[in-house]
Amino acid sequence: MKNTYKLLRTLHRKDIKQLMEWSVQFSRDEFISRYKPTIYLYPDRQKETFRELSNLLRFVGTSENLVKIQEESILKSMYQGIRIPESDDDYKCLYIHEEGYSYIHSYRWKDKENFDRCYYRFGLNDTTKQNMNFIHPELTEFCDVLKNGKAYNRLFGNWIQENQGNIREIYLSFPSKPKLKWMLDSLQSILKDEVYKQLLQFKDLPIKNIGFDSVMEKNPKVTLYFSILLSDYFPTNHTQLVQLTHDYNLNMR
Repeated sequence: MKNTYKLLRTLHRKDIKQLMEWSVQFSRDEFISRYKPTIYLYPDRQKETFRELSNLLRFVGTSENLVKIQEESILKSMYQGIRIPESDDDYKCLYIHEEGYSYIHSYRWKDKENFDRCYYRFGLNDTTKQNMNFIHPELTEFCDVLKNGKAYNRLFGNWIQENQGNIREIYLSFPSKPKLKWMLDSLQSILKDEVYKQLLQFKDLPIKNIGFDSVMEKNPKVTLYFSILLSDYFPTNHTQLVQLTHDYNLNMR
């Protein structure tokens, strides 16, 4: 296990906008904590943090071709992000959103020689019904129940993750960030008690995106994404990140 947070902290700047994201997954009878923090970097005038990201990519073992893609996008990027999982067996990810593009480029890799390319494409609410057809049949019950939740009318579009022409995940987007409680109230009747109990600890946290695995996945899950704006304090581990998210939400009330 690497010291993920120590690596990500090399990118931390108090004077510019930075976002940190984490997630959990669940199905009807399983809850999974995901130790995969992502930091999103927004540009300063000199694009220094993007250049520091280039150095970090090389340090953690990244294809030089991918580093070159990142460096060539520096002047055009609205933001860039990197995910470094705590487990060496999982994928590192690079995210790049360039000006003039309605989609995000994403790259995944485990070793220095290879990487995969994905796209995250955004669509407004009129595409949501169409894209829900790609959601794994085992998860459609969750979608149907969510529509009865009081915050579902705050849905603002959806993202799809596409890899080699295949849709892998569909994300419902809630930029107004309603608290998770609205979703749990709807889902309690179809979740096993232990899964509901695990999710209940996050009930007061705002949630921006809800991801649903597509028909491509053998063991489909729902993924909940939480995020905070970083400031003076940078978490040193996952427990602190979760606590910081709780504290951040309390301060925003």
